[in-house]
Amino acid sequence: MSESSPPPTISEAEMFAATQPEKTPWNGWWTLLFGGVLFVVWQIALTLGIVFIIELDDSVGSELSSKGFSEAAKILATDGDVIGLLSFLAVFVICPLCWFIGKLRPGWDGWEYLGSSPVRWFHWPLWSFIIIFCSILLGLLSPSIGLEEMDPSMVKMAETTQIPFLLFLGVAIGAPAVEEFIFRGLLFRGWRTSRLGVTGTIILTSFLWTILHVQYPSLILIYLFILGIVIGIAREVTGNLWIPIWMHFVNNSLAVFAMLVSDAKSLESTASMISY
Repeated sequence: MSESSPPPTISEAEMFAATQPEKTPWNGWWTLLFGGVLFVVWQIALTLGIVFIIELDDSVGSELSSKGFSEAAKILATDGDVIGLLSFLAVFVICPLCWFIGKLRPGWDGWEYLGSSPVRWFHWPLWSFIIIFCSILLGLLSPSIGLEEMDPSMVKMAETTQIPFLLFLGVAIGAPAVEEFIFRGLLFRGWRTSRLGVTGTIILTSFLWTILHVQYPSLILIYLFILGIVIGIAREVTGNLWIPIWMHFVNNSLAVFAMLVSDAKSLESTASMISY
């Protein structure tokens, strides 16, 4: 009689894995709800910041205090320094909330939920080049598609900033971090495994991100939608949220530079007109 073989053994790691629940992200509807809540909290935080600045101006008797509340709020909402400061401070409200929502999902770490897959070094210059190429292409095509002048809202921000570094903090660092944590972080993770799939998620997050910039003309919105698609592809390819944040940073840094250079040229033109 042949000797029977011993039963296969199961390692402790395999036993532990077998007892763990299947790790899934928040479903599509919960993801939509969380996204809506984050947007509302974001807008409330910005509004409270403007209210605080108005109250502070009233207490010191500044020129702004002589205007009505609604008029003062409109002025501050287009002030480059205020926008920069509040956009940067929003990072410390929205980004931790996104991390916490991901952490709440059983089996997930906050960073893992948002996208923390390791990336190779060449991804950083590669996606930077792609963003810079898109910006240069837009600049070259601008005269032929009727975008010869910078958008008035961007000009206004540049003209009203007294501390360019604040504008850079908000537009180049704050806005990319907050927007990417929401769109290519939390929303992307939840919708990617839903019926939308990868393609639908990239398109929907790009569309919603574009709508967020509705103050710009339609041609700029089309460009932003395409840019959102590119950033979404980078998020899917790398599995890492910091690549989209980096791409967004590069794009907005170029925009801030263009805004400040445009404002400087405007001031030089004004000065020459006065001198003559």
